[in-house]
Amino acid sequence: MKITAFTLLISTGFILVVTKGYPQHKTASGSTYTEEELIFISENDSIYGKLILPGGNAENGFPLIVFVHGSGPEDYSSSGNYNYLWEQFTKAGFACFSWDRPGVGLSTGSWYKRSMADRADEVFRAIEALGAHKDIDPARIGLWGISQAGWVIPIVAEQYHPAFVICVSCPVTTAYEQETYRLRSELAAEGYNHDDIEGAIAYTASVRDLILAGGSFEDFNSLQKEVDQYEWSSFVISGGEVVFNYLKVIFNNDHAPSLDSLSSPLLAIWGENDLLVPPRASAEKYQKVMQAINNQSVRIEIINDADHTLTYNNSGKRAETNQRRESFREDPAKIFAPGYLDLMLNWLREFSD
Repeated sequence: MKITAFTLLISTGFILVVTKGYPQHKTASGSTYTEEELIFISENDSIYGKLILPGGNAENGFPLIVFVHGSGPEDYSSSGNYNYLWEQFTKAGFACFSWDRPGVGLSTGSWYKRSMADRADEVFRAIEALGAHKDIDPARIGLWGISQAGWVIPIVAEQYHPAFVICVSCPVTTAYEQETYRLRSELAAEGYNHDDIEGAIAYTASVRDLILAGGSFEDFNSLQKEVDQYEWSSFVISGGEVVFNYLKVIFNNDHAPSLDSLSSPLLAIWGENDLLVPPRASAEKYQKVMQAINNQSVRIEIINDADHTLTYNNSGKRAETNQRRESFREDPAKIFAPGYLDLMLNWLREFSD
């Protein structure tokens, strides 16, 4: 990696390294954006990220969208799934920032050891770092998050008031409740019968109980072997020691998100065919809490023909998501469900002035 120039800034709680000299990226639509490397410290780990900047200059700095990943070992671009969003957001005048999760790519640490509070610390440190950047307006830093970010963003909002928040496919329940919903929805969509579904849920309950009782990885492995004979076993939680350690973090700190901290302007979006998070029940919960805290700058939408990732998907099944993304890899505008991108862009315009 060639470093042409860098600036090292040291402040309380963070170290920010800005690497410049990267060429502009030209998108299919003809717009351009630049990328800068930024490294910050969270929980003693070095977190590698990239700041995506619109072309041109902003007199008072660009508004910024901080991306908050879903679960799993995500790199800064979510394996390229964020690239088209960055193209659209930068074209609208917004900078974007995202990072490799701990232990992924160039970041140190272990993503599977991080609780939701630890993940919130990553967001805090990123905001702290970006607020010092000469091209960013610190008064216009907002959050975009998907799926598991729905547990992380409310923790952030308890201590920091973002300029705006976009929640995509965010849960309102505990992780265990969300997992049982996923199993019922996905297995039913795949044609499994009642006994199969209840068997998968019973296995998941056994995994949770084992972990809460302080069971070992060997115990977890034995449970997995007991259900290998069932066709539904490919849909349930399984894996090696990394998965087991991750489940210990999740189930030992399993709480529904405290949505009453979300007092910033809020856009909350779900896909109608989400098989992981219940769209209507989640939207109703958000609406109820926002009314209770008197947040009057709220828009809540359920997008037709969209799945958990807001990919255009009539069934919500993973196979259809994968097929759509592969078929339109060179034409990403067609990946997402109609209305999703326009909804976000139109809503964001009021923050770009």
